[in-house]
Amino acid sequence: MKRRVKLGLLGNNLGRSRAKNLHELLGEIYHLEVTYEPIDLVDRPGPVSIGEELQRCRTLGYRGVNVTHPYKREALDFVTVMAGFPEGLSSVNTVLFKGQEMLADNTDYTGCCRSFTKLFSSGFKPGRVLMLGAGGVGVSIGFALREAGAGELVIFDIREALAKTLAEQLQGGPMTVRVSGPDLLEEMSRADGLVNATPIGMFQYPGNPFPSEGFASQSWAFDAVYTPENTEFLDTCRKKGIRTLSGFYLFLYQGLDAFRHFTTIQADAELVEPAFLERFPLE
Repeated sequence: MKRRVKLGLLGNNLGRSRAKNLHELLGEIYHLEVTYEPIDLVDRPGPVSIGEELQRCRTLGYRGVNVTHPYKREALDFVTVMAGFPEGLSSVNTVLFKGQEMLADNTDYTGCCRSFTKLFSSGFKPGRVLMLGAGGVGVSIGFALREAGAGELVIFDIREALAKTLAEQLQGGPMTVRVSGPDLLEEMSRADGLVNATPIGMFQYPGNPFPSEGFASQSWAFDAVYTPENTEFLDTCRKKGIRTLSGFYLFLYQGLDAFRHFTTIQADAELVEPAFLERFPLE
């Protein structure tokens, strides 16, 4: 009899999420009976408490849940982080229920680290990076860029207080961090790498967060958005000959790391990637 694993996803506007596809496919590959339920909180009456939602899932017998936009920061207040969680990282996206405990990790961070290892494995260096977005995934990417050896990170967010907070969190290491000035074209002209950590480019938020006239001298770009995979941002970069890393790899690696927490199984990315893409081709 197959081992049963009940999982879920908490967030807003989950209609295009492929997390269910990935985790249930992983169950097939590793001979588990995995159910993965997207729990869309956007239609909840009144204010949403992610703490209450996590407790509800725990009492309903979920083994664990992923947490996505816009609850990753708030969820940190209700969990105990796992061993090895980076000091200063202020968001979580994976919660494991163990008895009365809610143990959490940020597999966006570990997934980003694995993605950047893929991008920079040939000696390619991040250099100076301009990142748009300082929310939950932006925090994870910032810490991963520090781990990847970026020389400087420039952060822009329309919520300037968030950008300042993230810059403060990342201070103290070898990577220089500052908040972007108002002239994005000037910042783009000085950047080696461009990172989109905003929701812009998702199906429900179409567009390109970077001004189109600023693409020229950059050497690489990363988009955290993966639905669709070929965002307007990455399409522009590819037409300019800028090396790109798709958000698909963040999606894949963070999912494999979450699956390991939920099941203790270290899935083989080289096996899972082609199986997933054959079953669920990218859009």
